[in-house]
Amino acid sequence: MQFNYRIRLADTDREVSGRLEASDLAQAEAALRADGFHILSIKPRVSLGQLLTQRPAARLSRSQVLELTEQLGSLLDAGLPIDRALKLLRGTLPGESARHIVGELLLDIERGSTLAAAFERHGATFPGLYVNMVRAGEEGGILPLTLRRLIEFYERSIEFRNFLISSSIYPITLLLFGISAIAVLTLAVIPKFADVFDSMGQELPGSAAFLIGVSSLLSQHGLELLAAGLILGITAWAYGRTRPGQLWWHGLVLRLPLLGSLLLKANLSRACRTMGTLLQAGVPILKSLHIVSRLSENIHVNQALGRLERGIRDGEGLAAPMRNDPFFPPLLSNLVSVGEETGDVGAMLIKVAEQYDADVRKAAKRLIALFEPTMIIIMGGLIGAIVLSMLSAIFSINDMGL
Repeated sequence: MQFNYRIRLADTDREVSGRLEASDLAQAEAALRADGFHILSIKPRVSLGQLLTQRPAARLSRSQVLELTEQLGSLLDAGLPIDRALKLLRGTLPGESARHIVGELLLDIERGSTLAAAFERHGATFPGLYVNMVRAGEEGGILPLTLRRLIEFYERSIEFRNFLISSSIYPITLLLFGISAIAVLTLAVIPKFADVFDSMGQELPGSAAFLIGVSSLLSQHGLELLAAGLILGITAWAYGRTRPGQLWWHGLVLRLPLLGSLLLKANLSRACRTMGTLLQAGVPILKSLHIVSRLSENIHVNQALGRLERGIRDGEGLAAPMRNDPFFPPLLSNLVSVGEETGDVGAMLIKVAEQYDADVRKAAKRLIALFEPTMIIIMGGLIGAIVLSMLSAIFSINDMGL
């Protein structure tokens, strides 16, 4: 069968995509690793006919993934091999979809695939972070510990997601109400005023004339504007699927005001925690960084970690290339330098991860707290501006000699 792959060439940031023939996923991975390539992704090639005829893949919710990971981690902690653990798991998990996915994971393992490669075949359920964490655990020989890290991540993720949902109900309701009120005023109320003032043949105040123009434009060309917006959105989505589009989008995300630094800290936290765990498990620093450099779903983060890997190969250590790379915050390089001096880089990286996690949680709560009053001010200001513009037009009737 054929596999599409994306690799990074040794000692460079250059990434290459291609296709190869192999009997299964494990053989394809082994062939690429034998040539010294850094595998970024590898997936079975699906033809157009298969894409049109295949059944939708089974998917699990975050809660189901957490339950699966918890039970699998417990079985592996008890000393069971992966295949036997999956057999027991298939009989205990609730839900047909979960049992079906575990059955396919077991089948892949029995064919000689790695657990990470088996998870990667179910990308709709197990994202890149999950797959790469499992791969890091397999390659570092600390799979049960890695699964515990994943459990912590999913528990925090579900807790934080529930917090966002509960905190956003009122602001979103307010936003929808405000948009509905503006739509009614623009499409139903303002046209009535427009008809009245057109019959008078007098010049309107600037603000009222602008609102009537906007209302007329939306009434006459609303469908065309909606279609243009959809086309623009689809085009942007298609461009974002390309390599240049991903580079642009991932860079833009990290440069966003407020959110950019938040997302960078979240990515660096996962990288630091994983690398610290690997180092404390006895995995060499170069191999640990090689594993971590494909952990993030942001291309620029992975490239920055790849530059650190080359710095270590050149004998510069970890802190020096990190300090010379503007991508990494000074706090991270300073603490890593302290870790190198004390001989315990792994423990220091985990402390950095905990600090970044705390910063992310605090910043996210502050943003949520600011969102509600911001929406009130914006929606109230827009509605108030519309009403005042119409009132100014009404009051100007006296100046028209009526």
